[in-house]
This record gives sequence, C-alpha cells and structure tokens, in this order.
Amino acid sequence: MRVRKIFVVSVVAVLATVAMPASSKEVDISREGNWRIWYTSPDLRAELDYHWADLHPGDEWLLLKLSVAGGLAGGVTPVNRKNVMVKAPDGAITMLPSQADFRAVRGSMEVAFQQENSWGPSASRFRNSYVRILDWFFSPPGTTFHREFIAPSATQYCSGPLVFRIPGGVQPGEWTLIFELGEMQAEIPFVLGEKN
Repeated sequence: MRVRKIFVVSVVAVLATVAMPASSKEVDISREGNWRIWYTSPDLRAELDYHWADLHPGDEWLLLKLSVAGGLAGGVTPVNRKNVMVKAPDGAITMLPSQADFRAVRGSMEVAFQQENSWGPSASRFRNSYVRILDWFFSPPGTTFHREFIAPSATQYCSGPLVFRIPGGVQPGEWTLIFELGEMQAEIPFVLGEKN
C-alpha cells in the first residue's frame, strides 16, 4: 500500500511540472493591422510581426519579428532559446536554430532583415514607456554578441528577429509561436496566407 501512495504522489508531482497554457481569462490576444499580434498575460507581453513570413510562402526560413517584455504580474521573465518554438499548421514543432546555424545563413537573409528592419524598433506599445535592452537570441550584423536566454522585466523589453528552418517550406495556415516559461506556456497564434 505504501508503494502505491508514493507512486501516485510521484505521478501528481510530474503532472504538476508540465508546462500548461496560461488561463484564457488571464490572456489577451489582439490583432493590430494586417500582420501584428499583441499578446498580454501575467507572465509575458509580446508584439509579433509576421509581415515577411506572410508575403514569402514556400521560403525555407520562417522570419518573424518579436518584441517581448515581462508580464503584467511584474518582475523578470527569463526566456531560454531552447524553450522558443513554432508549431506549423500540420502540427510539426520547429525549434530556434543554434547561433552557429544562424550565423551560417545570416548573410543570405540580410535583405529580409533590412527590409523588415528586424534589428530595429517596432514595439510601438513598449517604446515610450519601457527601456530596450539589447539582449537577443541571435547576433545582429557585424557582431557575434548573442544570448542563450533573455530576461525582459516589467519595465524593459527585448526585440529582434526569430528565424526557424521549416522543412518543406513555409505553408499557409494557422501557426503558433510558443514560449515555455517554467510551469506556464505562452502561445501566440498567427495565420499565414489569409486575405487581409
């Protein structure tokens, strides 16, 4: 009997540590214009721009522009590179590439970065009230500086491109940008190929 109790407690403990999406009552997701999504929760605030991805179906690389700040609950929200992923319309999950893999293709993507101003501000809701910190998962042109994790706070934001190598190319349909944040999971849906 004692063994069974220990087993049940262990299963409950494991289930409690699985990342769960934030409650829908705590999350606000809104669309602004044709290609911008705002996400707000107690754990994370984010502005996602998917303009380039929507206009370049079939590309090998999915290019997104993201700005993130700490959540409404305050404090710092650490985000590890290995916990950032995208889910394709077919359900396939793709992780961020390593800095070395990104560096190997960065030159071929420079036109896209320039046209999207990927390294510069967008973050219209953050710019006037928050301090931008330059930490990012990938290094900007001309530098080798990058972070394996970023830690925006309630008064700071980070901004830059996210790139994912998509087997078979970027397809139309509903995508989801996913952040695993400890015991919570932030999910930002966006649709490629819909008529705007």
